[in-house]
Amino acid sequence: MRYFAVESTFRQPVPVGAEELQRLIREHHRYLARGFAEGWILLSGPKAAGGGGVIVMKADTPAEVEEYLAADPMKVARVQNYHPIEFKLHDCQPAVRPWFA
Repeated sequence: MRYFAVESTFRQPVPVGAEELQRLIREHHRYLARGFAEGWILLSGPKAAGGGGVIVMKADTPAEVEEYLAADPMKVARVQNYHPIEFKLHDCQPAVRPWFA
């Protein structure tokens, strides 16, 4: 298994209005729920300054990550871009160690 930190960034200007953006964010959350349910997303959340977020996930290949991100409603609507960075685990808190095993 390989591990990825994914940064998302909203396109500027955001290509949809405020109501449509909120609808897409709700769809995005439902889309992420699949990854949580199947155990390959550890965490996700918006950037403190807004305009995107962060996802920590695992996959067998970088292509699987790209395929998953390409179908995200926020990407499909061209609202946000993703930048996955593969990393190797050095250490972590004991509570999350099983996710990396």
